[in-house]
Amino acid sequence: MFKLINKYSDIIVSFKIQRFEHFGDILRFRAEFLLHDHSTLHIRETVLRPSIRKYAYHWQDSNGKLITRWDNAPDWDVATFPHHKHVGRDNVVEPSFQRTLEQVLAYIRNCMNTSL
Repeated sequence: MFKLINKYSDIIVSFKIQRFEHFGDILRFRAEFLLHDHSTLHIRETVLRPSIRKYAYHWQDSNGKLITRWDNAPDWDVATFPHHKHVGRDNVVEPSFQRTLEQVLAYIRNCMNTSL
């Protein structure tokens, strides 16, 4: 995790680990990253077995408004089912190819660099 934070230190200002539990193959992880544009990335990952992983990465602006949320809850019928992202609002759903924290951070970095 710290290698990833260092790799993206150009966009991550600070972080708070809210939960880290690891028992055998089971992992529960919750964290919050404050980003240099004052937006926040809320991270939730649960690994029940190597083949069963649940995640949600919720990126919001400084006012708490959703920018993008990536998750794999099987609640939307998209081409990348169950992987999808909510863009701007909860009911605007698109296919998603960002499925790991590193992929999400790369996407966010790209968005920030593009908006400069």
